[in-house]
Amino acid sequence: MHWEAATRYPQIADKMGRQRFDKIKLFLHFNDNSKAKKPGEQGFDKLYKIRPVLGHIRSKFLEVTPEEHHSIDEQMIPFKGRSNLRQYLPKKPTKWGIKVFTRAGVSGFVHDFEVYQGKGTLVEDDIEPDLGVGGNIVLCLISTLPEKINFKIYFDNWFSGLKLMSLLKIKGFPCIGTLNKARLKGCPLLTDGEVKKRERGTSDYTTDIHSGSIVVKWLDNKTVCLASTYAGITPQGMCRRWNVKDKSRVEV
Repeated sequence: MHWEAATRYPQIADKMGRQRFDKIKLFLHFNDNSKAKKPGEQGFDKLYKIRPVLGHIRSKFLEVTPEEHHSIDEQMIPFKGRSNLRQYLPKKPTKWGIKVFTRAGVSGFVHDFEVYQGKGTLVEDDIEPDLGVGGNIVLCLISTLPEKINFKIYFDNWFSGLKLMSLLKIKGFPCIGTLNKARLKGCPLLTDGEVKKRERGTSDYTTDIHSGSIVVKWLDNKTVCLASTYAGITPQGMCRRWNVKDKSRVEV
């Protein structure tokens, strides 16, 4: 694109031809290939060839003063080329690409990230305690934040769990997250059947003394479970939601 007429970038195009750039790129290396671990060997890294570049970019991101509120989620970098890192997620707006786990502020700026490369994304031995892939990703991405400074962390039900929230509270990170109902076995909340007999907007809650979390079940189009270690159930207000039957917005 630097050499195309519509998107020409003279600072590069005037200094170097496209063919010259392609030739340099063909032989460009950022790491010593002779020291790369082979698949199956301990320490194998699919991103070894560009690890110094990723490390440099990440270090620059971490130099930016962190915001108070941080969301941990996955992000797709659009890519349809040839790579064993390429993912296909049919339910995502960007279906083809390279998946990256990110910690971003309210401004949208990414303060830290980890590129998904399958089983070798994290070295489990470096994560204590082991909370599974989702929980470990959260612990990895908050490890570059100072503890007990009241940074607030948000994540969805792919990452969250009461054990994770309990640990974050101990580390001084208040958090809120949606919860998978399968991770709430034995939790004394109204059943889905009982909640659905009531009007939309109905909620029920309980407190988990072990994690110090409040767990809420709320009825929208379907039941939604959330948990928090710092926000309670009050104040309550109204929100506008879409009514499928009447095809209109309603307040619940």
